[in-house]
Amino acid sequence: MRLDDIRRSSNIEDRRNGGGGGLGGGGGPRLPLRGGGGLAMVVIVLLVVFFGGGDTMGTLMSILGASSGPSSQPGGFQAEPTPPKGLDKQASSSVGEAETADRVAAVLGSTEDYWTAHFAKNGATYTPATLVLFDNQTSSPCGTASASTGPFYCPGDKKIYLDMSFFEEMDRGLGAKGDFAQAYVIAHEVAHHVQDVTGILPKANRAMRQQGQRKGADSIAVRIELQADCYAGLWAGQSNITAALEPGDIEEALGAASAVGDDRLQKRAQGFAVPDSFTHGTSAQRMAWFKKGLENGNMRGCDTFSARDL
Repeated sequence: MRLDDIRRSSNIEDRRNGGGGGLGGGGGPRLPLRGGGGLAMVVIVLLVVFFGGGDTMGTLMSILGASSGPSSQPGGFQAEPTPPKGLDKQASSSVGEAETADRVAAVLGSTEDYWTAHFAKNGATYTPATLVLFDNQTSSPCGTASASTGPFYCPGDKKIYLDMSFFEEMDRGLGAKGDFAQAYVIAHEVAHHVQDVTGILPKANRAMRQQGQRKGADSIAVRIELQADCYAGLWAGQSNITAALEPGDIEEALGAASAVGDDRLQKRAQGFAVPDSFTHGTSAQRMAWFKKGLENGNMRGCDTFSARDL
């Protein structure tokens, strides 16, 4: 991506080199903590790809219906960082982190410009989410955000939480490479914020509570995630980011969408897929809905809830 002409968002809260605390973990759109403690049930179950290892391996295997195992097993997606040796590598790492932070600010700014204009066309006002950059861990109304939880959107404070080291894990663990693959991650989380402020996310949560169905190939959870992929496609095809794209960028986003399909992740973790435990859709579905938003450019076309076939 060539981002020189893209506005950088100021809606970034930088908690790097800071502290944080809390209990629990897990990524994706999550409910705020309630009552006396404990991490509340995931609203749309977490984006499985955004696991970085540690205790999240147990969470992943419980979602898949299998026994948990050490994070070194397939599906743990645990990074294997190599400590920097010498000042040159430390300086290089610092420069790389600054470049990634600048890219995050540019992508977030582009999503804000797109959704602000889209809402205005429909007589509404878009209030952007704040993106929290942190390292190691920090607290949120939805529980602790840590390197192992991966990026997630928290409706409790309408903030997106991101440890940028996740991008390295995504590259190494899933082969989802490239700067536009990273942009897809941010746009998907922003899409959950759009679903929240338009009332879709709260309505979906109420429906899941009533139906008691949080998993399955045709579940509400899958439909909400595929809609977020479609919204990310809308942004990729209609925003000012289109002028910044270079050959191969769209393929990077499609590769990332494919990498996080339930079928692919489950086969990686346990050798076979269990559709009854799906929470995000297959690789083919995630790519298809991203492309639908990208090519059709119509928000009504992202209505996964009315779609007979996903």
